[in-house]
Amino acid sequence: MTHSQHNPDFRLNGYRPATPGVGSDFDDRISLCENELTTLAKHHTADDRHTFLVLHDASTIYGAPGGAAIIALHLTRDVGSRTFTFDSERHPLLALAQSWLIRRGCPDDAVYPPGDRGTLPADETTATLERRLRHAANRYSLVESHVGEGYPTQETAVLLEAVNPRQAHPYRLLLEVTDLQAGTHRLREGAFETAEAALDWLEDRSTPLPAPTPTTARSLSARPAGPASARGRTR
Repeated sequence: MTHSQHNPDFRLNGYRPATPGVGSDFDDRISLCENELTTLAKHHTADDRHTFLVLHDASTIYGAPGGAAIIALHLTRDVGSRTFTFDSERHPLLALAQSWLIRRGCPDDAVYPPGDRGTLPADETTATLERRLRHAANRYSLVESHVGEGYPTQETAVLLEAVNPRQAHPYRLLLEVTDLQAGTHRLREGAFETAEAALDWLEDRSTPLPAPTPTTARSLSARPAGPASARGRTR
């Protein structure tokens, strides 16, 4: 991720939290790290009632290793009472944050970072997989993830489990390798019968990542029907 300063535009001047709990949650989840946040993508609705933001939190490097640094934020304003509510979630991959916002009403063409922010897909395989994730990630829940650090390359590993228990190869391992010098990232997907098999492959890597068959790959191609029940556990 690039760290040029694109400070978040919350558009909350003149607004107050709808309840004390909303204010406390916003302070804990957003305000405390506001100086470390970079806006990757944003969308404000014409009626000023909704703001959708994709943010990168540089302060993650000071926390537990492997933490997710991308925040998807949805702000909702009541223009009559001049109050606001919000929801947010951390994600290890940009496409998962985009999917979360799209399911909450953000236009899908409004969640793409401009060319001066973030990194670009390194190939068409990456771009295709990210498109599928943006529109069907809710068919999977997050089991665990680890966001690596380093230079010039960084690796992020994400393990997902299919919501449908009858799906073949219900565990998907997403492996993203970012080339910070080139400004690109490469994303690949592996299909596994069990979480243990996926994690064993991640530790060993002596065989190629088992790509999904065309049938199982199509399980990520349909548009979502509603929010996913993510466990949200990171390692």
